[in-house]
Amino acid sequence: MAKALSEEFHKKRKRSLGRDLFIIALIAWPLIQFIVFWAYVNFDTIIMSFQKLDYGSGREVFVGLDNYRWVWRELTTDMTPTLRNSIVNSVLLFVSNNFVLLPLSILFAYILQKKVPGSSAFRVIFFLPNIISIVVLTMAFRFMFDSSFGPINDLLKAIGLEKLIPANGWLGDKKTAMPMVLVYCLWAGIGYNVVLLSGSMNRIPQEIYEAGKIDGIGMWRELTQVVVPMISGTITTLFVSGVSVIFTLFLQPMLLTGGGPYDGISSTIAYFIVGRVNANDLYHAAATGMVFTVIGIPLIQLVKWGMERIFPTVEY
Repeated sequence: MAKALSEEFHKKRKRSLGRDLFIIALIAWPLIQFIVFWAYVNFDTIIMSFQKLDYGSGREVFVGLDNYRWVWRELTTDMTPTLRNSIVNSVLLFVSNNFVLLPLSILFAYILQKKVPGSSAFRVIFFLPNIISIVVLTMAFRFMFDSSFGPINDLLKAIGLEKLIPANGWLGDKKTAMPMVLVYCLWAGIGYNVVLLSGSMNRIPQEIYEAGKIDGIGMWRELTQVVVPMISGTITTLFVSGVSVIFTLFLQPMLLTGGGPYDGISSTIAYFIVGRVNANDLYHAAATGMVFTVIGIPLIQLVKWGMERIFPTVEY
């Protein structure tokens, strides 16, 4: 009897130990990722922003605020307007994302939610760019506007508007390079928003729509006075995400225009920092990143606070 109890105890202990090891393993992996890829990287960036490599000794030396003075010179010197252009372009992307793309997404999601003919197919078409690799998508976009065989140029020539085609191509002309990046972001980004907003609209109780019909409200009033307030949480999330675009978007201009054609005409803040890293200018890149981190965190929190005041949380 005692032997049987002892064996049962040891079995339970092994099962308990195995369960504890499994739980520890599940917790350890994300914890290690957090420590290495967030805590360490960010802490090291802060340290690097106050350092510079001494080529004589091959060691990193403390240089105080020299890297931050470099950032200030980049902002104020007319000879190097790349960073200033990057800031302007990043703000333009924010305006385009939140005040053009988001309203269009709400409108299209509402139209699809009304069960128009082919709404399911349109939903797939809208979302298609989000399931295709961004590299493939940018190649397709570049092909459409290619100077030699792009269908857009052929169409403009066919209708007698060939004078509108830039001499250096749509992506190579200083007047059209950044507008084309904005157009691409609108084209590629609308599907993701439409899918999220459609999901929120579908969760609105049908009784609310029916009450609106009884009161005789039209589609515009239904959209602005019923639907938009009811999906305010999703709108707030998308708007705040649009603010973060100011500091994080870089792949689109990198793949489409390379930030050019010159002086960062189509660059962004994130792409400027990536360019410094690729040039092995890690210390100036770290200082630039810290400057915009200090600006970005309170800005995003302020926008989030403001949006929550404009659109209070609705539960249904």
